[in-house]
Amino acid sequence: MSDCGARPKKPMSAFMLWMNSTGRKHIKAEHPDFSVQEVSVKGGEMWRAMADEDKIVWQESATTAMAEYKEKLKQWNFPKEHRFSDTQCICSSNTNQCPTLFVYDTMDDSMTPICRKCLSKTRCLH
Repeated sequence: MSDCGARPKKPMSAFMLWMNSTGRKHIKAEHPDFSVQEVSVKGGEMWRAMADEDKIVWQESATTAMAEYKEKLKQWNFPKEHRFSDTQCICSSNTNQCPTLFVYDTMDDSMTPICRKCLSKTRCLH
């Protein structure tokens, strides 16, 4: 879990993008007495009956939004300040005080000490 703010929100599906922009308004105009559930059911029926050519706009928007979400999620999961560096620990000036954790480094098949707080490589072996 990251301490770098709230997790990015997952984007809406193509169906939900369509419902929020035109579908719900169209259904409510035709059936003003429909409940929220009935509007959703009718929207699903209309979406399934819609031609693939009409869905392309919404599907492309959903695909673009999902790509942006995945990039934001990757940055959220591993933000810049947590990337490994060969400098001293960034969370305190005295590295002897930071709690370390040894992790396997696949680059040189060794155990590398890292700070448990900021995840930066430390030079001391505590």
